[in-house]
Amino acid sequence: KHLAVVGGGKGMPGAVVLASRAALRSGIGLVRVLVAPENGSPVLAAVPSALISEWPSSENQITAEISKWADAVVIGPGLGKSNETRSLVERILRDAKVPVLLDADALNVFEGDAKSLGKLLEGRPALITPHVAEFARLTGIDVKTVPGDRFDVGLDLARQLGATVLLKGSPTVIFTPDGDRHVIARGTAALGTGGSGDLLDGIAGTVLAQTQDATVAGSCAAWVHGRAAEFCEYVRGTTLEDVLYALPRAWHEIEPAP
Repeated sequence: KHLAVVGGGKGMPGAVVLASRAALRSGIGLVRVLVAPENGSPVLAAVPSALISEWPSSENQITAEISKWADAVVIGPGLGKSNETRSLVERILRDAKVPVLLDADALNVFEGDAKSLGKLLEGRPALITPHVAEFARLTGIDVKTVPGDRFDVGLDLARQLGATVLLKGSPTVIFTPDGDRHVIARGTAALGTGGSGDLLDGIAGTVLAQTQDATVAGSCAAWVHGRAAEFCEYVRGTTLEDVLYALPRAWHEIEPAP
């Protein structure tokens, strides 16, 4: 399966590097990274097995590099928040009707405008993966109230968007458009660091490409992401590189029979 990752705005190549590495350690067949022009070389040096392209400048380019090539697309890691990036996200969502995962600035550019995002997501499996602050920006809910209502707060947004909502945190809660909830309590405090969500994007994007099911992708990714952190054993001193190296072990752990 093929995964496209759109992100890597000016000065921010690291996020797409982490997402791509996590996808490769989760079983994706091929990754194409679409980044700002100045980030092609650093991303290629960090992930030599990835295909590198610049951000699509037209709908024809989107059709060629995403619609006809990718089984799913991740949009957001290191994207940057600007009118240019909102336009980029809108063009991709209008023209490429493949399953999509939106995170970080791909959500922030729709601050207070979830209705417009919902219209763009129609007609495809879709997964959004906000942390508490990103969720609050998108919905207009006070950020201080979100953690205390963690098990219910995403129900309305999932229905409004017609998308699966993965609210990151401890625990991670996944809301479906049909009103179901899945709670993933795996993980350690080592995941509470910048870039951890980019790993989650790569894992979930891989499962989304393979299954075409946003809820399965979010649930499996949250579990494996957390389990890989648990395999690192320590919290202080554990880095995201350690979590990456633990991903194959987490994917291949044999669950005991009930």
